[in-house]
Amino acid sequence: MPDGDLWLLIGNSRWHWAEASGRASARSGPQGLRFSHSLPPADPASLPWQRLRAWAAVGPLPFQGKGDSRTPEGVELRRLQPASVPLHRLPPWLGIDRALVGWQAWRNQGCHGGGAVLVADAGTALSLTRVGGNATFLGGRLQPGLSTQLSSLGLATEFLPQLAPSDPWFDRLHQPEDLWPAQTEPAMRVGCLLGLAAAVAQAWRELERLEPTALWLTGGDAPGLVPLLQQAEVPLQLAPNLALEALVDLSSGPDQ
Repeated sequence: MPDGDLWLLIGNSRWHWAEASGRASARSGPQGLRFSHSLPPADPASLPWQRLRAWAAVGPLPFQGKGDSRTPEGVELRRLQPASVPLHRLPPWLGIDRALVGWQAWRNQGCHGGGAVLVADAGTALSLTRVGGNATFLGGRLQPGLSTQLSSLGLATEFLPQLAPSDPWFDRLHQPEDLWPAQTEPAMRVGCLLGLAAAVAQAWRELERLEPTALWLTGGDAPGLVPLLQQAEVPLQLAPNLALEALVDLSSGPDQ
């Protein structure tokens, strides 16, 4: 069975992939897709670009500044731009990742009764994107994400280590004593993660006072925020692959 279509989102620090299994296409639905995340490849020219159905980028392009001879043929024609995302009042300067997750969360919310959404995308940056019930972009907020905060603490101070995220420790934040660690490294991790959770909770509560708003959580660090937001009694929908799902849906219609 031949390999299926590929979709790619080039992030700031990682590449995010969706792959249709075998002869399956996006029309097979999410159950026919595999999602994966990786560091940027050492040799982008060796990737199967001919299988790429669509792609988008917020991070550095692999062929930028290397000459047209290194660019895979036709790949630029398959790049999705923010103007292709069907949100009203979408600024042309908005990052494609925020446009994608905002639209997909609004679309998914239609299966839960519809209405306004707040999307918290917890990656290199924590982006908060607000979309009204009529699919209108209503602004947002940006702040450093978990990995960026941890790296900055190490760079800006003399005695603190420069840390990278470590997923397994998320699962240990269940007891009150876990939130007040004595060691430096966990104190940094817990402090940064609690700050992110507080920012998301505060934003959601502000919007709830204006209109009913559903919180959708996505991004690589989203699982670490879930228990903290649940402890704060903030209802949420966890959808780790919102951006890729949107990229697939927007490039898989009969006219695409």
